[in-house]
Amino acid sequence: MVTRFPSTILRQRFERARALSLEAQMRECVDYLQNPEVLIQEFVDAYSAVENCCDPEEQHFQAVQGADDEPERRQLLDRLFAAGTVKVFDTVPFEFTPLSRDVLSISCGTGQPVPRLDGLDYVAHMIDSEPVGVLGVVQHPEAATPYVLFLRLITCLAELAPAAQLAAADAALWKGALGAEPKLDLQLVLRDSDPEPAQSTLRQLTHDLAEAFYAGISEEWQFPDVLRNIVCLLPAPADSDELLILEWCV
Repeated sequence: MVTRFPSTILRQRFERARALSLEAQMRECVDYLQNPEVLIQEFVDAYSAVENCCDPEEQHFQAVQGADDEPERRQLLDRLFAAGTVKVFDTVPFEFTPLSRDVLSISCGTGQPVPRLDGLDYVAHMIDSEPVGVLGVVQHPEAATPYVLFLRLITCLAELAPAAQLAAADAALWKGALGAEPKLDLQLVLRDSDPEPAQSTLRQLTHDLAEAFYAGISEEWQFPDVLRNIVCLLPAPADSDELLILEWCV
């Protein structure tokens, strides 16, 4: 039996945001931008809850396979995993190797119902001069907004980043490749266009919130120096040698 740690305000915020209207999500995102210290405190509180309450030996970092009622998400993940190595177009192109998909949040024990869109869509390993793990989520109609995706990513980061938890995840998911001083990138893979003006506005607000979060957490002494970058990726054109292109990076 896997111990389930107490629900945190950050995870509750993410779960609530999924049900909000687009306009309500925009208002909430603007509130965070006006008071970024609130988001930082919710994140640190979630991180501390896992650090203080969870025994990594009682957690199971598991990738689940099975039925998927979001065909667009499945198709994108199938494309990401098909070639083994994903090339990303940037000023200096980079690559990453997907390792597992549909990784359950560590807040969920074995034998419990699999939470829908609760954990990570994929984890990967950067092909780089230093070991860097990747936590990734993808956009599709059922997880439509970048704002919700961002909240989901940082919630999973808070639950994964405590040293003992990250060491256990390294062993289970990265097979020890992250080493003694692990670094993590967060990746949001978005659709290539948002036809509605409100969607485009929320997309820009999410970028601004990612910048504010990154700046704030970089100065937070309670959180370890594990976060390297937060990146937003888009599908590359069909005739491109790359699979994805970099939209922004903070």
